[in-house]
Amino acid sequence: MSPHANACFEEPCYPTGGYQNKPRPNFPKPLITVQGISHALNPGDFSSLHQRTYDLRPEWFEGFQLNASKTLAVHRLIRASWHLSHITPTGFRIGAQLHRKCSDTVLKTPILAFDVNPGTLASNIFLLYRPVASICAEMSIQLKPQTHSNPLIDKLSLQHTGTRTTTTLRCYNPTHQSCRVTLDHLMSYNDRLAFGAELLYEWYRDTTNAQMAIAARYSREKYSFAITGSREAFDLSYWRKVNRDLQIGSSLACSHREGKAIGTIYYRIERPDCTIRGLFDSDWSVGFTYQR
Repeated sequence: MSPHANACFEEPCYPTGGYQNKPRPNFPKPLITVQGISHALNPGDFSSLHQRTYDLRPEWFEGFQLNASKTLAVHRLIRASWHLSHITPTGFRIGAQLHRKCSDTVLKTPILAFDVNPGTLASNIFLLYRPVASICAEMSIQLKPQTHSNPLIDKLSLQHTGTRTTTTLRCYNPTHQSCRVTLDHLMSYNDRLAFGAELLYEWYRDTTNAQMAIAARYSREKYSFAITGSREAFDLSYWRKVNRDLQIGSSLACSHREGKAIGTIYYRIERPDCTIRGLFDSDWSVGFTYQR
């Protein structure tokens, strides 16, 4: 047996001052804070919150329509149409769409689209210009030479598009006696959730009206929910992609002013040779369109 087996070794005794200066081990904190990663995308326009559901609706028209178009160049298109209807103006119209220079998402020259009725010279003109990637301006005008009236501005809009936000200012039918102005802002919290608000102000002669609406949307690759609410109306929509060929959706629209609510179910079937869209609602309206 070793002579040192039962030997006792005294532990070193540190003076009081030296013990306080002795380095102590640093243990990790129980909760560690790290910087997260956000994959938020641009949420789009406030007016397109329910777009996935409303894209399933059939495209109704009354009467008879004949449309023809011809592409002359990459950014030049001419078209002609003839309408026979009791709702829309009947007659022949010819139009074109012109655009010269484009660099990625920047329009170096505006897009000009118009159509003219050769008999009355009544015209619709549409301008779209995006000088930089984040700013977009839009204008829609009606001209009626036979009535000798001033040009009627249907809509003016200015939109700013950011990485996670979209802000839009719109003005509808501005005249000396009436106008309608909206300002909306939509923001992405992440790649699934977006929320925003819209401020509406309108006047007609001596009557004014101001309202505010809030909205939210939760979207995934195969389904989405959207809700919009204000003091006078409430809208709720749902969209789902069942499989490659079938999409379904539903919406609920409530109007406090009219005291009425309508629920609608939509469907869309896409086949290699045709597209079928249909709907039926709580007012017993049923319809579908077949496109081939």
